[in-house]
Amino acid sequence: MLLSRRKRKERKDLEIYLNFCPLTQVFSLKYLGIIIDSKLTFREHIKYITEKCSKLIFALSKSAKINRGLSQDALK
Repeated sequence: MLLSRRKRKERKDLEIYLNFCPLTQVFSLKYLGIIIDSKLTFREHIKYITEKCSKLIFALSKSAKINRGLSQDALK
């Protein structure tokens, strides 16, 4: 991953080799649970967390239906 905060255009097709093997260039990576992108913003991380939370909230709402599902005490 090429890290920079510069506004000017940079050469994005760098070829870096490690032990004569080319490394693939990525635009974001997950390190210690945080997704970091090439511009050092948290947009990808925030997008990932919001999707994860919305799935959890949907699953909780499905299990908390009044007609069928868990009781209030079980949800607490």
